[in-house]
Amino acid sequence: MNNLDVILQKQLPTVMVPRYEELAPCGLYKSRFLMGAGGLFVETRQPYGVFRGCLWSSPRKLPYGAVEERDDLTPILRNETVQTIIRGVVVPEASVYAATNREWAGWIVWNAGAGYEYMPLDFEARTGRVRFARPDLPEGTSLAVDIHSHGKIAPFFSWIDDRDDAGGVRLCVVIGGYTPESRFSFRSRVIVEGHFFDHMEEEQ
Repeated sequence: MNNLDVILQKQLPTVMVPRYEELAPCGLYKSRFLMGAGGLFVETRQPYGVFRGCLWSSPRKLPYGAVEERDDLTPILRNETVQTIIRGVVVPEASVYAATNREWAGWIVWNAGAGYEYMPLDFEARTGRVRFARPDLPEGTSLAVDIHSHGKIAPFFSWIDDRDDAGGVRLCVVIGGYTPESRFSFRSRVIVEGHFFDHMEEEQ
């Protein structure tokens, strides 16, 4: 087998889910595809939770074990610490930029010793685009929530967002529809190695 294929299959393997015994857990910081009785799933295990989502549903049952979907990432937004960060940092800072028709960006990271923390980014803010270089994370820290704003424009994931979100694992959030009362609407989606799982819009 080509060495590049070996690397790809090692980094993102496909596992046939056993039917008569338990499936071995996904490794920490790892992602994999699962071929189950109901179709093809993608699974990831991060320090802040496990996500398992269906990519393709088989019209007929396949001869493998059953796989249940699981989403520990979307509920991160309801975490008390994360809510405090959103209300105390994200909304106020994004509001300042939205008032001048500019976008904003910031991260919420998971620290093994301290839990969820806000991580400011060095970015260039423009109308319709925010640019930043992805910073290196300290050891024991993982990106959990990637947030950017659309200012007064309604929140949606653009083709630029799709391109920027092509790799890695995290919860992506876009906020927009800013009003002078500093209210935003939120849209979120889980990203697992280029596969998107969108969620409904919420107001914050």
